[in-house]
Amino acid sequence: MTSSEPGTPEPSRRPSSQYGTCAGKAAFARETSAGSWQVKVRDPTNLLAGHDGWVLLGAGWPTLAAAAEATGLIYTQ
Repeated sequence: MTSSEPGTPEPSRRPSSQYGTCAGKAAFARETSAGSWQVKVRDPTNLLAGHDGWVLLGAGWPTLAAAAEATGLIYTQ
């Protein structure tokens, strides 16, 4: 039975993620759902940081490249 047959679910695609830097700090970009990326930066001294020391820079970009351009994220592929 192939996934194209009726009644068989399509295989799920695992969201992507990418580590990098932003303004000299560790950064993490991840695809939270298909076509929606968010970027966080590790800055435990920032008052906006969560309990884990990560600050959300933004979310909702359609591609990793768009997220990187908007936030200054530097990553290698």
